[in-house]
Amino acid sequence: MENLQKCICKTCPVQAESVCAKQKKMKVQKMMESKMLPDAEMVAGVYCATGKSSCGDLDFSKMCQCNECPLWEECDLISGQPMGYYCRDGQAE
Repeated sequence: MENLQKCICKTCPVQAESVCAKQKKMKVQKMMESKMLPDAEMVAGVYCATGKSSCGDLDFSKMCQCNECPLWEECDLISGQPMGYYCRDGQAE
């Protein structure tokens, strides 16, 4: 839950126009308000930990912002692979 709150995927240009991501964000917000932890596949974010997005309408021509995320530094994601676009390329290893 702590990482989900730090995640900036919800503001990422890659998923800004995604209807799928917007729907997931609304569902997750409702769950978090009731203190429930959503399943990973329901979350439109934290891809560095959960893997590729299940949304098929992301725009990968937009600039990835993973390196601007607080989790990037905290989890030393620059040392892992892939180095961004986790929503497309999968979780960091």
